[in-house]
Amino acid sequence: MVAMRDFLHEVLILQSKYSADNTPEMARRGRLIRHEIPQRLRALVTERISLRGGGVNDLKVGGRDGTGKKTFIPWVRVHSESRSPSATVGWYVVYLFSASGDRVYLSLNQGTTKWTNGAFVPRPEPELRSRVRWARQVLADRLVDGFVSTEAISLGVDKGLGRAYEVGNVAAVAYDRDELPDEGVLADDLAFLVDLLQELYAEADRSLAIPGEPAAEIADALTAADESAGRRNRSFGYRLTAAERRAIEQHAVSVTTDYLVSQGFKVSDVGATHSFDLDARRAGERVFVEVKGTTSNGAEIVLTKAEVELHLEKYPKNMLAVVTDIALDRKAEPPTATAGVLRVTHPWQVDSTLLTPLTFRYAVPDLLSSGG
Repeated sequence: MVAMRDFLHEVLILQSKYSADNTPEMARRGRLIRHEIPQRLRALVTERISLRGGGVNDLKVGGRDGTGKKTFIPWVRVHSESRSPSATVGWYVVYLFSASGDRVYLSLNQGTTKWTNGAFVPRPEPELRSRVRWARQVLADRLVDGFVSTEAISLGVDKGLGRAYEVGNVAAVAYDRDELPDEGVLADDLAFLVDLLQELYAEADRSLAIPGEPAAEIADALTAADESAGRRNRSFGYRLTAAERRAIEQHAVSVTTDYLVSQGFKVSDVGATHSFDLDARRAGERVFVEVKGTTSNGAEIVLTKAEVELHLEKYPKNMLAVVTDIALDRKAEPPTATAGVLRVTHPWQVDSTLLTPLTFRYAVPDLLSSGG
C-alpha cells in the first residue's frame, strides 16, 4: 500500500508543474486528489477516527482540483455530509496544497460562502475572521497542545478561494515537502483535527449565536421547511425547544407591552387568536402590533403568510416590535428569558423585496383536474 506521505509528496511535486489545462501532470494530480488520497483517507477515518466516537456518524471524504480549468490550490477534505454538504458551507478538516508546492497544510477550516436571499454569496473577510474567533474560543482548551498552530497559513495566492482559505483557517498543522512525517504521525494529526471538528459541530448545534449564521429561530424555520417538503438533511435537528421558544416569545410580548403602556396605550394580547400579537389602543387610535423575540441581533425574523398579508392591509396603523439580544437561561426549568433591546418600527411598511419564501405549496395540474 502506498503511504499517505508519498501521495502528499507527489502532489506537492506536481504543484511546481501547475497548468490550468489538463496536462499529463495535472491529470495525475487530479487522480491523486479525487481518488487515491480520498481512498486512503476513508480507510484512516474508518480505522482511526470512527472508532473514537464523537457523535458525528456521517463523516465523508472528498477532493477537488478544478472542474474544467485546474485550480491553483487543490484540496481533500473530511466533513459531515449533513453539516457541510459542500466545501462552500460549514466546517471541515482539509488538506490544502500551497501553490508553489513547498508545503501542505492540514487545516480546520470553513465554507467561504453563505445562503442569502436564495443564492450563495461570498462571506466578507471580517465575517470569516469573526467566525474564526468564535471557533477558537470554543476550542481554546484544546488548542494549547502546541503542535496545532493558530498562526496564519500561506498558500501563495492573494485572491479567490486560496485567500479565503487563508482567512478562514481556525488551526492547522504545516508539513514541509521535504520533511513529511510518517504514516502514524499523519494519522494522529488527522484524528486530532477531526476531534476538534466534532467538538465544533457539537457546539454549533447547541449555540444560539454563531457569527455569520442564521439566528436560532431562522435555522429552525429552515429545518421545519425542509421537513415539511420531505427533506431531512438537517439531521442535527432544532436549535430551540418548544419551551425555549415560548420563553423568548412571552418575554418579547412582555417587554413590548410595557413599552406600549408607557406610551399611553391600553394593550390586549391577541396572539393566540389573531394574525398579530398585540391590540394597542389610545384616544381613538388603534395599532396592530407584531412582536418578535430573538437571542440574535434581529437582522432577520420569521413571518407567516397571514402576518404579512395582515400588515400589508393594516399599514400605516401597524407596528413591528423586535426584542433583540434576549438572554436565554436554558438550564432553568422551565427555561427563562430576560434582558433584550426593544426595536420599534411604527408605522411598519412591509417591503416585499426583503421577503424570502421558505416553502411553496404547489397544485399539481393533472391531479387537480382529476379531482383526486
